[in-house]
Amino acid sequence: MRYIVAIAAIAAYALPLYLAIINTFKTNEQIIADPGGAPAPFTMGNVINVLTNPESDIPPTLLRTSLITLTVVTLVVLLGAMLGYYVARHDSAATRVLMLTLLLGLAVPAQVLLIPLTQTFRGLGIMGTYAALIISDVGFFVPFSVLIFSRFVRSIPKELDESASIDGAGPLRSFFLIIFPLTRPAAASVAIFVSVWVWNDFVNPLILLGPATGTTIMAGLYRTLGQYTSDFGTTFAYMFVASVPLLILFLALQRSFISGLTSGSTKG
Repeated sequence: MRYIVAIAAIAAYALPLYLAIINTFKTNEQIIADPGGAPAPFTMGNVINVLTNPESDIPPTLLRTSLITLTVVTLVVLLGAMLGYYVARHDSAATRVLMLTLLLGLAVPAQVLLIPLTQTFRGLGIMGTYAALIISDVGFFVPFSVLIFSRFVRSIPKELDESASIDGAGPLRSFFLIIFPLTRPAAASVAIFVSVWVWNDFVNPLILLGPATGTTIMAGLYRTLGQYTSDFGTTFAYMFVASVPLLILFLALQRSFISGLTSGSTKG
């Protein structure tokens, strides 16, 4: 029974992915005639069109979303690793209260914070800028990052810190030269989670950036769906191109992904 349920779940998840991939490489007429059939003949016309068409906004949108995602991931990993290291190495009432406060932040949906965020950013004069979106995403994901890194750092022997201290290394030097390189699995897990969320985010960029600053990949896809309602090939190609960077990231970091999540869950 478990195998049957597992196969049914795999099929339910694989079917939309299968349709999206095969229809990317078919003409619009082929998609309408046989949506589930294999592409015959195989064509790259849809992908080339969304990448080279002057009316397509996917090249600048991809670059814009990549820069935002890279900035957010870098800040979240760096701040989360430093704070997680401090929490893991200083077990006190203050750090426990700090950790509890951060975890409470995870319970609040990001959409609930949009109204106070817009009011705050408007008061600071940065509403409609990339800084507003980056600050919002970093603030939302730092608690998650601290949770992952603090658990991972607890599995690293404290003797490494003591040895670095004896050799004359201060806390920052000890962290960046010894501890931080060892947290690569945790960093990979955080990077994948944050990248997927930021890359697929639709509401926050739409509100915090606005139409004047420029859309991200999901907002651009929304506009494409409205513009090319009957051009299914272009729509599928847009979705395919938008998914490739995340797929490459996951394949590059998949070895460290699971170990980063499960580290610290068992003793010994």
